[in-house]
Amino acid sequence: MKRILLGVVGVALGLLAPVRAVDAAATRAEKCAAAELKAAGTKAAAKLRCHEKALTQGKAVTSACLAGANARFAVAFAKVEARGCATADDLAAIEDRVDRFVAGLLDTATGGDRD
Repeated sequence: MKRILLGVVGVALGLLAPVRAVDAAATRAEKCAAAELKAAGTKAAAKLRCHEKALTQGKAVTSACLAGANARFAVAFAKVEARGCATADDLAAIEDRVDRFVAGLLDTATGGDRD
């Protein structure tokens, strides 16, 4: 089971790799959206690493690890919004989607058997 989860986490982390440099011709809105996606991908990857570490050690995921991922996301997102992005104030919606994605992936990979 752990090998399957590690494989799934590896694939997910590969898919969530940070957004590459934005094309010079990108609009301000596109640059903002790319920065928001990068922050969201980084949060998802960090939370999945917390769960991966816990599973490989046979322990429960630590709340400190998950809180660190949340805090780093909040800081990164605040920096994005400070740039004056048109989609300001969507932190909660994006954070919720990332958290649901991580929870769904964990449920699928572990068969719903997680702490």
